[in-house]
Amino acid sequence: MSPREGPPRPKFGRIDPFCLMAVLPVLLVAGIIGSLVNVALGLGCAAFAALIVLFDSWANRPSRAPAREPEPERRERAPRPAGARPPVRRPPPPRPQVPRGQPPRAQAPRPQVPRAQAPRARQAPREAPYH
Repeated sequence: MSPREGPPRPKFGRIDPFCLMAVLPVLLVAGIIGSLVNVALGLGCAAFAALIVLFDSWANRPSRAPAREPEPERRERAPRPAGARPPVRRPPPPRPQVPRGQPPRAQAPRPQVPRAQAPRARQAPREAPYH
């Protein structure tokens, strides 16, 4: 089935409320420019705001409703015997927790190697004059 077949898609949709965050300041500027500078320039800014709303409505138009395929027929299940229960799925048993500081069982313990320390910096006596 071609994507162009089926019911026609609407030309415009709902206006996004966040679109007004762009349109209202442009309309405010259009009013100020139209009243203080030039009426034609203010009308141009208002037309730009209208184009923003028009584009937003076009971008938010609803998609075509996909053609529904006929659902396959459902088979009736045979009734269960009175004493039978459905199998119960049980979660896997929890993994044993390894205490902190101990290696996991699969690894051999690492030998503790002492780290070499850097020599301490020498401090000058407090009375030492610095010139």
